[in-house]
Amino acid sequence: MTADEAAQKELLIVPRAVERRDLDDVLTINGEVRREETQEINLPVDGKVSSIAVNDGDTIAEGEPLFALDGRTAVAVAGDFAFYRMLDVGSDGPDVSQLEHILAAAGYPISSVDSLFTEETRAALAQWQIDRGYGGATPEPTETITVGLAANPAGYTVGKANTVAFEIVPSAPGFGAAHPAAGVRPAGTPEKPVIEVAADVQEVDEGGQVVLTFTSAPAPASNLTVDLTIGGDADGGDNPANGDDYGAFDDSFVMPAGETVYSITVPIFVDQVKEAQEELTVSLTDQFGNDPTYVVGPENEVRVRIRKNGDDLLPVITVKSSTAVVNEGGSVTFTFTSTVESNEDLDLVIALSGGAANGRDYVEVATDDVTIAAGSTTATLQVQTRDDDAVEGDERLLVSVVADPAGDPAQPAYVPGSPAQASVTIESTDLPELTLRGGGSVEEGGSATFTIVADAPVTGDTSINYQVGGTAQSGSDFETLTGTVILPAGHSQVTVVVSTIDDDVVFLPSDMVVADWPARVGSVQVDEGEFVLQGSPVLTLTEPVFTITLAVSAGDRAELQVGQQVLVGLDSSDLELSGVIATLDDNATVDEAGAEQYEGTVQVQGELNAVDGARATIDVTLSERLNVLAVPVAAVLRSAGGDEVRVINDEGTISRISVTIGLIDGEWVEITSGLVGGELVVVDVDAEADPGAGGG
Repeated sequence: MTADEAAQKELLIVPRAVERRDLDDVLTINGEVRREETQEINLPVDGKVSSIAVNDGDTIAEGEPLFALDGRTAVAVAGDFAFYRMLDVGSDGPDVSQLEHILAAAGYPISSVDSLFTEETRAALAQWQIDRGYGGATPEPTETITVGLAANPAGYTVGKANTVAFEIVPSAPGFGAAHPAAGVRPAGTPEKPVIEVAADVQEVDEGGQVVLTFTSAPAPASNLTVDLTIGGDADGGDNPANGDDYGAFDDSFVMPAGETVYSITVPIFVDQVKEAQEELTVSLTDQFGNDPTYVVGPENEVRVRIRKNGDDLLPVITVKSSTAVVNEGGSVTFTFTSTVESNEDLDLVIALSGGAANGRDYVEVATDDVTIAAGSTTATLQVQTRDDDAVEGDERLLVSVVADPAGDPAQPAYVPGSPAQASVTIESTDLPELTLRGGGSVEEGGSATFTIVADAPVTGDTSINYQVGGTAQSGSDFETLTGTVILPAGHSQVTVVVSTIDDDVVFLPSDMVVADWPARVGSVQVDEGEFVLQGSPVLTLTEPVFTITLAVSAGDRAELQVGQQVLVGLDSSDLELSGVIATLDDNATVDEAGAEQYEGTVQVQGELNAVDGARATIDVTLSERLNVLAVPVAAVLRSAGGDEVRVINDEGTISRISVTIGLIDGEWVEITSGLVGGELVVVDVDAEADPGAGGG
C-alpha cells in the first residue's frame, strides 16, 4: 500500500449507548417425557394364568381384579409389603396382621386385629373369597364324625340309642339360592319352636293362685326369650294394701335350652275390699323383624277371672312343705296355716296331685285327714315316701288346700290362700338312662348339634361322657370337642354343638397384590393359559401420570436445586409449560465413557399431552437482573489488569474506563460500576473500512 492509499483509509468506529435492560442467566437442559416404573409384580407361587383382567396403560384402583391364577382372582390391595407365603389357622406374623387389616378395612368382621390367624380370620377370609367367586384350595371328600356315649356308673346308665353320626360335605362358595341369605335354613339349624300358653284355672278366688304353663315344640336348642303381653282390669304389684290384685311378673321369660315346659305361678292377693269380678289376660307376643326366633302357636292367650269377694272375713288357708326334695324312703311334712284362730276344730279338705301316685309312691294319705285344732292356727301332714326298685325319673307330689265340697257354699268354713299348694320332688335312687339324638349332614364351616337325653331329670349336676370318632380330624376338620358335658340338676337333656372348620379356605400370597394404588399398568408380561413359575414377572406398574426427567453434568448440577422455576417445551408441540424441579439426585451415575451425570425430575403445571420417550427442553433461570446498566459483550475489553470499556468523549476522543461486570445474558453484560448511563461505548473499530463505502 502506498502512502497516498493509506491516507485515504479511515477508522470506522461502531458505538452503542449504555442502556438499562432486564437480564437473566438461563441454563437450558435436555429432558425426556416418560412414566416411571414403580413396581414389578412377580408371582410368589407357581401356577397357570387363568385370565387377565387388565391391559397395558390401564389405571387400577384398590379392590379391582388384576389376573387369575389357577382360577383364584388376584385383587389389588393396599399394604406395606407383598405377601410371600400361604396363611392358615395358626400362622403368626406381620403378614397375618396386614391381612386382617385389609379384611377389616373392607368390612369383613375381625374383632381384634393382631398377628395370629384364628378361626375368626378364616371366617372373614372365607366370606371375602366367596364374594369374589373363589373355589376351594384343596377340595376334600365327604368326611364323618361319630359320637358315642361313654359310661359314668355313678351318674347314669347308657341306653340302646347311644351313637349319632354326621357327614361333613364340602363347602360351596357362591351357593346362590342355597345361601342362608336366600331363605334356606343352613344344615344343623333346628326348627323354630312353636310356643303356646295355658292356665290351670279359668276362675280363681282371692288368696288362690294361677299357674301359667308355656310349652315349646320342639324344645329350643339354646335359651329362648319369649315376650308376653299382660292385660285385663286386674292390677299387678307386690302390695295388696295398695290395691294390687295379683303378684306382678315380668313381661318376658326364658325357656331353657332343651326344655319343653315352663311355668309361672301367679299368687292372687287377699284384700279387705269387696270387689266385682276382675280379669287377668296373658298372651304371647309376636316378635318384630324378618327372622323371629320362635313362632306363636294357636293357643296364645289365656283369660283368668278373679271372682268377686269381700262379703265376709273367712279363714284363709295356706300350705308349705318342709323340703323341696326328698329321697325315696324319706318323709316330708306339709304345714297348713290359717289367718284366723278359731275356738273350734277346722277340718280341711286337701287334694293330692303330681306324678307321684297315692298309695304307690308314698304311704296312702286321706284327703280329709287334716284338722286345725281349736285355739291353733296350724296343722301338719306327714307323708312317708316308698323306696322301690323301679328305674324311673323323679316324681312330684303336690298337696293343695281345696274348698270343702260338703260345706255350705254360701257360708264356707274357709278359703284356700296363697300359696294354696305346696310340692315336693321325690328323687329316685335309680340312675337315669341316657340316649343320643342328632346326626345328619353339615356343610364345611357350618355347625350341627347332638342332644343327650335322660329318661328322667338328674338330681344333681352330672358329668356326661362321650367319645368322638370318624374320618374327620379333630382340630382340623371340626373344632375340638371336650368329650364331656355337664347335665344340670333338674334337667333331662343337654345339647352339644359340633362346629366344623372350612379347612378348604386358606390364603395364598397370589390372592392379594400389594401396591400403592391407584397405579397404571405399564405392561402385561404373561398370556392367558400360560404356566408361570414362582418369581416370574406378571406385569409392571408405572406412575399414573407422566414425569419429565433430566440429566445434567456435575457443573450444571451445582447450579440447580429443588424448587427452581423452569419452562418446559416439547419437541412435538409449540406448547410451553411452567414447572419446578421436583427431585435431584445427590449421587452421580457414570456412563460407559466415564462421564458423570446427575438425574432429576420436573413437575409441570397443566395437562401434559405427550407419549413415552418424547424429547423436552428445560430452561432454568439461574439468576435475573431487572433494569440494570448493560452494554454489548463486544464492548468490554478483558485484560489481566481488569475489564475496560472505551467511551467516546464529547470532543470526539476515546477514553478507556475500568468497569465491573455482573450477569452476562447472551450478547449483553451487566455493568455494576464504572458507568452511570447514557455514555457511548465503542463496540467495534474497523481500521480497514473504506469511507467511500458509507457507514459511520
